[in-house]
Amino acid sequence: MQNQYRVFSASHIGQRNENQDAFAVLTHSKCDELLCVVADGMGGHEGGAFAAKKVVETCKVKWEESESVIDPDTFLNELAFCAHEAVIDSGNAKFDQAQSLVSVLYIHLEKSIYVSMHVGDCRTIQFANKNFIKRTIDQSLAQLHALKGDISDDEIASHPDQNKIYSSIGGSEPPSPIIEHYSPDGDTFLICSDGFWELFNQHALGVAIEKIESAEALEELIEQQVSGKTHHDNTTAIIVKLPPSEDSSSMFVPPSLAAGHQESEVEGSLRTEGALPAESSLSAEGSTSSNDKNTSTKLTTYHYKVLLGLGSIIFVIALTYYFLSSTDSTHDLPEPLPTSGKTSPSKQSSEQPSGQAPDQKPEQTSEQNKTTPSEPQGKSSKEAIGTQASTGESGNIETRRQTPNIPILNIDDAIEKTEDVIRQEGGLGENDTLKVTTRGNAIGNSQVIKFQQFYKDLPVYGAQTITLVRDGKIANIDSKTLNDIDIDISPALSAKEAVILAENEIGTRLNVLEAPQLIIFKKEDSYLLIWRAEVEKASGERVMLFLDSTNALIVEEISLHISGGQEEISFEDIASEDEASENEKD
Repeated sequence: MQNQYRVFSASHIGQRNENQDAFAVLTHSKCDELLCVVADGMGGHEGGAFAAKKVVETCKVKWEESESVIDPDTFLNELAFCAHEAVIDSGNAKFDQAQSLVSVLYIHLEKSIYVSMHVGDCRTIQFANKNFIKRTIDQSLAQLHALKGDISDDEIASHPDQNKIYSSIGGSEPPSPIIEHYSPDGDTFLICSDGFWELFNQHALGVAIEKIESAEALEELIEQQVSGKTHHDNTTAIIVKLPPSEDSSSMFVPPSLAAGHQESEVEGSLRTEGALPAESSLSAEGSTSSNDKNTSTKLTTYHYKVLLGLGSIIFVIALTYYFLSSTDSTHDLPEPLPTSGKTSPSKQSSEQPSGQAPDQKPEQTSEQNKTTPSEPQGKSSKEAIGTQASTGESGNIETRRQTPNIPILNIDDAIEKTEDVIRQEGGLGENDTLKVTTRGNAIGNSQVIKFQQFYKDLPVYGAQTITLVRDGKIANIDSKTLNDIDIDISPALSAKEAVILAENEIGTRLNVLEAPQLIIFKKEDSYLLIWRAEVEKASGERVMLFLDSTNALIVEEISLHISGGQEEISFEDIASEDEASENEKD
């Protein structure tokens, strides 16, 4: 018995002058791997469309270069950096501000592997029988308000900070891609731009997606939801429906094997690989007609044994405003919290309103308002606020971009020459070194290497370097390093002493969650020796404290959102860490 593995996709211009979204559904000839890409362009007229198209093109090139994905995390992570380079290397001044947001879902059917990568607020969402399981966390200020509890999850769509994005493909800062893993428990995946998920609350979205069984139905759903709007953005969605779990399958047979291979590239930056296009276009009232075609892919599969479920991924979102990290170790997001302003939100009832069905008429506005977020009134275009404002890294360290095109013998040679280049151009002092933190696997002819700056063996907070190796050369170096550090690295206070003094300063007990780390921190024009400590206050709030090692003053405090418990670390543990650190120095 065979089951249908189905993919439906559609794109709509919304109330915009052009559709700056792009998407692709890609398969490998070996038939058991699938890559779904949705890119949302930003950066003014033509620039956003250019960037989104470049992202999709880069994904296609890298996908074709790789016969099979051995390490999905590395592959997806490097997709983001290769796409970033493709956008900024356009050589066209008109596209200097071109940027794109993206969400990519990789599926290995035989192995039941489901991994996503995203930058910005395009989402990958997993459902099981219309019930929400898990989604990616937006890299927007509105999402951070929700994580902090100031607004509910469903209020993100209409929040004024929703358009403020702190990581993107292209632009002056390298992207900060986030990798997510999903268990095989779900039966449906949605990959979409914010123009789609903003149309629904979480419960209504699951109900609507559950009823979609064709590309035409998806088109009708989008048209129905968008037609009543006045300022709505481009809207793009890919829906992947898995076979029933009790009859799961092992082989992925695209239509290229069953009905003749077709590849279609149509206007609107849409490319599909190994799919049969459904030729239909949509237009929005009072706006330019969209020529984007919509793709429906029906994929047949055979039986396979379900492997052990993958554990949910622990991930980190860091930012200087509210968070250093955000870890999701459970299936669900934090429960939505209602708010009347930004004070003392109370827990919302678990009861959700009934979802809106795809066949609901747009004129049923009173019922629709119960299940969809309110429409942003004239919400402005997306604004990139830069990764420095969101990664918890020192905002005083500027990024320097170089394209040296230096030939290399191998990757070790690239590592050595990267430090040489930065040192020669004055980016490092005599006591500074670069240490490799991530040495990515080669993807085609490209490889990414990440470095951390150290001063006398202490990490310099926020001082990182990313090198892109391509075609046997160092193609690009993005460096955030400092060359004028001059500081005594012997702390006047131990970590234990600093935490105790900090407790006295803020008047509450601090449970230390991880052993404090001694770092170099740039504060305005000065350098400080800092104890960085992740702690939990008596109120239950978890924060990252940056304590001056000379007087224990709190130089900076960043709220953390962490799912799941962490063991408290005793002062004896801290003392042991201090002692070990001193012995290491000796």
